[in-house]
Amino acid sequence: MRLGHVLAWLAMGLAPMAAHAERDPGRAIAELFATQMDADRDGVLEDGEVIAFSEAVFSSMDIDGSGGLTFEEMRDWEHGMADLATFRHREEAFDASIGMAFALFDRDRDGLISPAEYKAGVRIAAGLADGDKNGTLTVNEYLDGFIFNVAMRTALAG
Repeated sequence: MRLGHVLAWLAMGLAPMAAHAERDPGRAIAELFATQMDADRDGVLEDGEVIAFSEAVFSSMDIDGSGGLTFEEMRDWEHGMADLATFRHREEAFDASIGMAFALFDRDRDGLISPAEYKAGVRIAAGLADGDKNGTLTVNEYLDGFIFNVAMRTALAG
């Protein structure tokens, strides 16, 4: 999956989601991600689809091209939810949620998430969200249980 496709699709999807975003902005954005991630449109997010999407996201967050993510890069990702958090006056909650996600991914606690740590974190998060433990995620499992989605919905609520 190419990052350009991900970003173009996200940009096109932001306008129609406005009404839903008022009710649950974190879920609305997660729905955009899930739709893009589900490359074969079968309603199931296989490991390969999740990893391909996450690799594109990782690359787009790595602003300085260092091969690792800092907390600031994760928080300030241009296609993330920082602007929405600011608009909703939820910056503190947003920073706390990003901090939690960052800490979960930064397994060696060196302040930098490597591609391997990110991939492992995504797989762990997918496994935790897999409610029926069948090794794949339905779109609803992803939306309701993927740790980053849960953290963002919590951060943006209010």
